[in-house]
Parts: sequence; C-alpha cells; structure tokens
Amino acid sequence: MSSLISQTGFFNFNTMLIPFMLLHLAPVWYAIFGPIWRAIRYRTIEYVITNRRVYISGGIFGRDVTSIDYRDIEDLTVNVNPLERLKGKGTLKLTRDYSTNTGSNYSVSYGVRFKAIDNPYQVYKLLKKVALDVYTDQNYPNAYGPEDNSGYNTMLD
Repeated sequence: MSSLISQTGFFNFNTMLIPFMLLHLAPVWYAIFGPIWRAIRYRTIEYVITNRRVYISGGIFGRDVTSIDYRDIEDLTVNVNPLERLKGKGTLKLTRDYSTNTGSNYSVSYGVRFKAIDNPYQVYKLLKKVALDVYTDQNYPNAYGPEDNSGYNTMLD
C-alpha cells in the first residue's frame, strides 16, 4: 500500500528530486552566477564628487543613489590590495563599519566605500581637503570672513 501511494501520490520520487537538487545545489549556483552578477553590477556603479557632497549611484534593474555630505565622512581610509595594485585601482572607505551583537545574533553593517576606483590616493587627497574645508567653514564660520564685519545692528544692551 505504501509503495502504491509513493508512486502515484503527490510525494512521487521524481517530482521531489528536481526541487531537492535545485535547493541543495544553491552554493553551486551562487559560485557560478555570483561573479557574473558582481561584474554586471560593477559596470553600473558611478561615483560623483561635487562641492557639497559625494554620490554613489548604481543598480541593475533600478537606480539606487546614496549621498554623503562631507561632514558625514568620518573614517576616510585607502585600501589597495595586490589585485587592485596590478590594475592601478583602490578602495576608499568613507564611513565606519558597525557591528551589533545581541546574544546569539551578530551582524555587521559595512560603511560606504568607493570600490575599485582609479587613482585612489589622489581621490583620497581631494576628499580629505574638501572635507577639512567644509569642517572648518562649519565650525569656524567667521575665521575666513572679512576684517570689517559689523554683524547685525541690534538695539539690545
């Protein structure tokens, strides 16, 4: 009786084999299609540096845009691994990585990065200079103002 149900019922061996194989071969699919996906995504990323902020734009099916004001650049570092060095590229890290540990759950939120950019040290110097200028202007706004600055003429004593 049980052999009759397994051959003709919903749980037929042949109908369960295909989903079982597809599910258990997920690491293989990831190993095959992961690099292809990353290569396509790499071609769609654009980095833009303006006088007010930095933009990162990219996406395959839609366009995602991230903007970072210069005052929010908190941990600017350059990383050039051996493969990037061969290609004359590097990675800039603009914001810090954060990790959270709540009992059995541990997660890492990676900061914003410019990945595989040309001339990483020149871009680093440019971003560092502009970020310092913005920081100075925001924290010391009158330091570079005119010598004769009368301010507001209020009638308060």
